Amino acid sequence: MSAAVLTSAALFDRTLPDAWGPLLDDLAELDDLTRSRAGTKAEREEGARLLSRRLLDRSALLVEPAPAPFLESGAEFRRWFAEAVLLWARLAETSSSPLVDTIGTRALCDFPLDLPLDADAAARIRRGLLGAFSWNEVELGEIERGVRHLTSNLVLKRGLTQTLSEHLGEPGRLSPERRADLMRAFYGPAPWRPGDVDLVLTSTALFFCIPKRGTALDVPDWAERTDEERGAIAAFLERLDESNTAETKRFPAFGLLDPAAVDPELVTQLATAVGTNARVVKDTLVTMVSILTTRLVEQYLVHDAWGHTWQEALSEFEWEYALLPKLDDPLGPADGPGFGGPETPTLAEAFVASGGRVVLDEAKLLRSAEADVRGRIQVAVSAALSEMLADFMEAKYTRVHPESGLPTSSLMPSTTLKLDLTLTDVRRQVVRWTRPYRTLAVDPRARADLAVALRAAGLPEAGLAESVERACTAMWHTFEPAFNETIRAEPGPVGAGGLESSVQRRVLLQFVLLAAELERALGWARPGREPAWRDPGACPDLFAITVARFYEQDRQKNFWHLDQVLRTELDPACARLKRALDRD
Repeated sequence: MSAAVLTSAALFDRTLPDAWGPLLDDLAELDDLTRSRAGTKAEREEGARLLSRRLLDRSALLVEPAPAPFLESGAEFRRWFAEAVLLWARLAETSSSPLVDTIGTRALCDFPLDLPLDADAAARIRRGLLGAFSWNEVELGEIERGVRHLTSNLVLKRGLTQTLSEHLGEPGRLSPERRADLMRAFYGPAPWRPGDVDLVLTSTALFFCIPKRGTALDVPDWAERTDEERGAIAAFLERLDESNTAETKRFPAFGLLDPAAVDPELVTQLATAVGTNARVVKDTLVTMVSILTTRLVEQYLVHDAWGHTWQEALSEFEWEYALLPKLDDPLGPADGPGFGGPETPTLAEAFVASGGRVVLDEAKLLRSAEADVRGRIQVAVSAALSEMLADFMEAKYTRVHPESGLPTSSLMPSTTLKLDLTLTDVRRQVVRWTRPYRTLAVDPRARADLAVALRAAGLPEAGLAESVERACTAMWHTFEPAFNETIRAEPGPVGAGGLESSVQRRVLLQFVLLAAELERALGWARPGREPAWRDPGACPDLFAITVARFYEQDRQKNFWHLDQVLRTELDPACARLKRALDRD
C-alpha cells in the first residue's frame, strides 16, 4: 500500500481498501449480535467469541509500519517511554486491597500487580533507566519532576483515605447504623436504615454499596417501611439512575454525588487532618466516591479500582471525561474552541457583516468545524480507550485467577478483551458527536434557532438566514464521513473504487488493531511470576501504561499509531531495560 490509511490525516477520506471488507462485515455482525436477543445467551456468547477471534486474526490485513518519528531509537520515544516506566513504578499507589470492607469482596485482595509497592524495586528500575537509555541525573531528574507533577494528587487522596480508615476504625464506626450515617454525610438526608449500606474503602476510593433493585431496595423489610421512606429512597435511586453514566466530570468516580450535599463538618475534619483547605478536600472527594449495587460489586470493583483509577492518577483522561457530557450539545455561535482548542475560530466568526449584510467566510467556517469535529471525535475515542484499558486490567485479573472469573455484561469471556463493549461504546458516541451537525442538516427549526442566536450576537438580519443554510450544507457535506453511522462494508463513491469510508469504520478498525496487541499482552499474565518487574517486556501493567502515555503525547494523531508502537517498538525498549536490570 503506497500510503497509510488509518491516520489522523486520512480521517475524512472517502474510501477504504476492498480487502478490509470482511473485517467491517464481522464488526457489523458483532454489532447485530450485541443488539439482538435472538437465540440463547450461550449461543450469542459463542457467536461473539468466534467473531472476536476472527477479527483479531484478520487484523493482520490492517497492519501498517510505524512512522519514523515513533521509532524506539528516537529521542521522543526515549523520553515518553521513560515517563511510562516511572509511572509504572507508581501504579501500586493508585489503589489497594480494601482498607475497609463490610461486604467481603474478594477481587481487590489479590489483584496481581507486576510491580508492588517496593522502594528498592523502584530504585533499581530508576537505575535501569539511567543505564539503558543513557540519561544523566539532571535529565532524568527533570523527567521525574514532570511525573511528580502529574501524580501530585495521589498524596492527597491517600491521605484522605487513610484519615477515613482511621476514623472508621474507631469503635462502633462500622456498625450498620454508622454506615448509614456516613452515607448521609456524603449524600444528604435520606431514610437509610441499618443494613442498607455497605462500604469498601481503598487507598484512593470510597465505594458505597446498596442493595438496589430498580427503584427499591432488595431488603426483607422493604414492604413494611412507610410510604414516605420508600418514596424518599425511590426518588434517590431515580436520581442515581439518571446520573449513573460514564459521562461525568468526576472521573474516575462515576454517577451521583452533589458536592453541596457533603457534610461541611466532615470536610473540615478531613482538611485539618491532611493539612489543606476545605475546597481542595471537597474537589478531591468528588473524584473518589461512587455508589455500587451490592449484587454487582464484583462486576465493577476491579474495573473501577484497578482499571480506571490509575487513568486519572497517572494520566489525564479526566479532561476528556469532563467534556463528554457536552458531546451532543447543539451548535451555537461560540462553539469551535470548546472542542477544537483555543486557536479555533468560533462558529460566529465565519459569519461576516459586510455592507449591512451577512456573508459566509466558508474557509473559516470549515476550519472551525473541522477542529470542532476532530475534538469531539477525540473525546469519544478517549472514553472508549479508557474503557478498553479498564477491561484489559480486569481481564488480566481473571487470567491470573481463572477460578475467580468476574461477572460481566459482555458476551465475551472475562479473560479476554471485550470487543462487543468497545463497539457499543464507539457506536454510542458516534451518535452523540453526529447529533449537533445532523440536527442542523435536517431540522429547519434548528437552523432558524442558530440564526436567531447569531442575530443576538450582533449580526444584521439581511443575508443571515441564507448564510446559515449555506453553512449547514457545507459542514454536512464536507465532513460527511464523520456522520455516517453504518458499519457494514459498502461500495465507495462511484469512480473512486474501494469501500465507503467513515470515521466510525476507521475508529473501529483501529480498536481491532489495538485489541490484537492487548490480547498479546494478556498472554503474559499468569500466576506465580515473581518478581515480574524484572522482565518489563512481559508485564501487562507496563503495557497498559505505555498505551496511555504514548496516546497522551498527541491524542488525535497517536491513536492511529498505538498498535504500531506496541507491535514493533515496545519490545526492544523493554529488552534494553531488562538488560540493565539484569546487570544491576
